[in-house]
Amino acid sequence: MKKLLVGLLAILLVPTIAFAKEYNGNNYNTLNLAGALTEEKIEFDKDLVKENDKQATIYLFRGNGCGYCKRFLTFLTTILKEYGEYFKVESFEVWYDKDNAKLMEEVAEFLGEDADGVPFIVIGDKVFAGYTSSYDEDIKTAIKDLYNSSERYDVFAEMEKANKEEPKGQVGGTSVIIWNAVIVVLCAAGIIGYNIYANVKLNERIAELEKKVSKK
Repeated sequence: MKKLLVGLLAILLVPTIAFAKEYNGNNYNTLNLAGALTEEKIEFDKDLVKENDKQATIYLFRGNGCGYCKRFLTFLTTILKEYGEYFKVESFEVWYDKDNAKLMEEVAEFLGEDADGVPFIVIGDKVFAGYTSSYDEDIKTAIKDLYNSSERYDVFAEMEKANKEEPKGQVGGTSVIIWNAVIVVLCAAGIIGYNIYANVKLNERIAELEKKVSKK
């Protein structure tokens, strides 16, 4: 029993390491620009959408059917001829996808912003919360600046970097530390309780043997 409790304690401490997150678009449901435009039934010239790894990435957190998100996507189609070679889109639907919604909150928190609604647009270290046509010039500037940057800021890469740099034992964050502390206390209490129980049983057994001996 004692060995079992010790083994359980060792297994339950694993989350300290296993909860490390990988902020990678491949771990989430995403659409590229063509996919997002198609889903929103926005007409576009397919010949102008040629995405590649050399382009700057626009991270778009959107709701399927959101009017403002659709306006932003429509705006992107209007600049494809002039700016299409400079950017690609990674779109995260957040109204019906809980994982994407949580990711949006984490990205916003990391960037010191509030994600109160969609669209939530991230271009390098620039954030555009919501969309109006007054953002158009700033968005185009952000795209061109990121494309021309020798050291492109990528929020996912920065989040992963920050995550890996956390001190050992805190990789999973505060909630995991608290969880592990609770587990340690419970397992320790279990071991102590078992030892007390074992000692009581041992004393009872000794007492029985002493009685048998005294009767002889």
